[in-house]
Amino acid sequence: MEIQKEILSQIKRDYFFIVGTLDIDEDYFINKIEEGIKSSPLNFKTNVVGQMTEWKFFRGDKKFIDIMFKFLDYLDSNKITKESHFLNEAWGVKESFGEYTKEHCHLPSYLSGSIYLNNHSQKLYFPDIKKEIEPKKGTFVLFSSFLKHYTNRNNTNKSKYALSFNFDYTTVYGTANK
Repeated sequence: MEIQKEILSQIKRDYFFIVGTLDIDEDYFINKIEEGIKSSPLNFKTNVVGQMTEWKFFRGDKKFIDIMFKFLDYLDSNKITKESHFLNEAWGVKESFGEYTKEHCHLPSYLSGSIYLNNHSQKLYFPDIKKEIEPKKGTFVLFSSFLKHYTNRNNTNKSKYALSFNFDYTTVYGTANK
């Protein structure tokens, strides 16, 4: 074997990172998450080392879709997203004492986000851009799916609840119905 050249480097890359707040019916969504985690085969089996609903659990939920429309209207009117995309996954998360989220990204999705349903001290970290989010009821973050993120272990007796979602690219064949 003869190696002609090896380059180990970094490149700058465009991304978006949007943080805001919204009025949310936290009781409705927390109750739905509690219902969904009871039968979920994903508890403690993904990057969420905690409990979670199935991946598409909230994808058809009217209250959830109403929130997504607000986000999409903002992104479209401010020309933040340039790609055609569709909501592929929307799930709920509950992290209790000792539970956490491993560092990961959401590729091959295009746009990802989380909405917090209660105040909590378990921050969400984005090491690539040196940002962190402190969960507060109604706080949301929208971000480029390639951005890595994680949480440390929940060191309180209070559970943290969140909704997470991914928008994927629309293919040349139209939107996928996954």
